Amino acid sequence: MQYTSPGFLALAFLTLSALPGSAATPAPRTAPSSVFAAAPAPLSPGSDARPLIVAAVAAPKHVSFVGQQLTIRSGTNRASAVLSKIEHRAPDETRRTYLTPRSLYGQYVVSRGAKSWDFDPERKRVVVTENKAAVDPVAVVDDIALVDANYRAVRSASDDVANRRADVVDLVSRYTGERTMRLWIDQQTHVVLAKEAYHSDGSPAWRTRFDDIRYTDGIPQSLFTSAIPHGYRAISGRSYQELKTIPNTVPDAGFKPIKPKYLPDGFVLSGADVTVVKGVRNLHLIYSDGLRTMSLFENATGKAIDFGGMHVQSTRFEDHDAKYVRDGPTTLLSWREQGLSFALVGDLDLRELSRIATSVVP
Repeated sequence: MQYTSPGFLALAFLTLSALPGSAATPAPRTAPSSVFAAAPAPLSPGSDARPLIVAAVAAPKHVSFVGQQLTIRSGTNRASAVLSKIEHRAPDETRRTYLTPRSLYGQYVVSRGAKSWDFDPERKRVVVTENKAAVDPVAVVDDIALVDANYRAVRSASDDVANRRADVVDLVSRYTGERTMRLWIDQQTHVVLAKEAYHSDGSPAWRTRFDDIRYTDGIPQSLFTSAIPHGYRAISGRSYQELKTIPNTVPDAGFKPIKPKYLPDGFVLSGADVTVVKGVRNLHLIYSDGLRTMSLFENATGKAIDFGGMHVQSTRFEDHDAKYVRDGPTTLLSWREQGLSFALVGDLDLRELSRIATSVVP
């Protein structure tokens, strides 16, 4: 699954607003033997690693662990780093507690299934979201069926991560032949110990890695409480409608939505959401190829976007004036057409986003 960085979230927030360590741990314990009942046989370098991906997707349902995870993402001028303590209780409860940077220290997110609670002690609030966690520390990929369709899984090597032996698996695009993501999968438990994603030119976009990890079933249930503390206010976050059972349907936004006629290879409409911001209904369409995501925001106000002081540049496509900003690998492109405001956000270059935008325009 693709990491959603603070920079990406800032861009999305701007769009929505305007478009309306643990200490050293003991040696790892062996997980219950049932975890390894369906373990794939060892693979040689260059072999088909799909069995390892399938095992990695299933691992969090059976394996509980505590670890410290570092995530680094390349920005326009500098890299951003987030250090978190991850506590996962199989099959589907996870708590991420932020340790750094200072602006996030003390905040934590509890996830249970498709629902998450984001606790912010400084602001005395809890944001409740009904969706797969956007920054799920134990998820492997967004959609394994899409990954199968769009990527080949190839075992490339073995390595050590957090004092654990890991299989290194590359996910290679079936369209371009380029590596899009690399996974380090624990050879014993099949938990993903590290992930790294790449731009189209091969440079790293973001990486996440456990510095240490301890497998244990002794994690207190109380850590995963979703009860709202006294004095906190609960805020409803985004609630995405997944579009797997009824393809190409979108929730009612109060206006006729316009979907792009062109999408990059492998991308499909995978989710949709309607929210009201300052009295304005906003439609959010989510596209994915299983690893990468792209968002299209629409509303019927025709208002310009407030980019919040970011460096805004102008462009044109098919006789339309547009504005765009870049945050590392992420680009936000905005324009107006026939009384609607549009914004595209994704880890794609401006030329590709402009091509998509051209196909959106009626």
